Amino acid sequence: MSTRIKRQRGVSMFIVLVMVMLSSLLVIWASRTALFSEMITGNDSDYQRAFEAAQAMVRDAEFDIMGTLADGKTECRNGAAYVGCRELAGGVFFPVDEADFQNLSDTLRTATPACVRGICLGNNGKFLNSKSELDAMKEVAATYGAYTGAKATAASNPLLITSAGKAPRAWYWVEVLPYDIGLATKGGLAQTYAPDADSPYVYRITAVAKGLKPNSMAVLQTVFVRKPVD
Repeated sequence: MSTRIKRQRGVSMFIVLVMVMLSSLLVIWASRTALFSEMITGNDSDYQRAFEAAQAMVRDAEFDIMGTLADGKTECRNGAAYVGCRELAGGVFFPVDEADFQNLSDTLRTATPACVRGICLGNNGKFLNSKSELDAMKEVAATYGAYTGAKATAASNPLLITSAGKAPRAWYWVEVLPYDIGLATKGGLAQTYAPDADSPYVYRITAVAKGLKPNSMAVLQTVFVRKPVD
């Protein structure tokens, strides 16, 4: 009788060990699943933060082109020393007429890349192909509020905040592209989206924002047209 009892105890111990092992595997699996889900959520949140920062950069660039402060209404600067948000001295500002564009072209052609303080010549649609090209563009790009006076606070997107000793995490640059105003006479979309005949230029805006994670980055590119005031 005692031998049978010992055998039953041995089987029970084996069953308990199997159950403990299965429970441990389930706990490990659940932990890995939770960690993986947390990583995905964190990466997605960081990308969304970068994407929203890039959107804010595009809007800031549009205000810069229009020559207004961040409210979109008030003129950036007054006086003969400024054109819109940019100083007249140095010749790097968004052109008002053909003479301005020629002066801008002459200035930027001597730069490598052909861009100064976020204003660039058109590059025939070429996009960034390497980290070295991106790093070169960041050196000549504009940062949030540098010309429009827009301020990023602790309550806003942290990627937009630039302070002393802290490298920016978001940039924009604008390519100035001449527009054949004669296309507007052909009707259709060419007429609907044609710029002001007195300032026949369209602006290709590229905004880049790096997330807080090393490999997180958002890039937006859009075309902006200054329409004549009715």
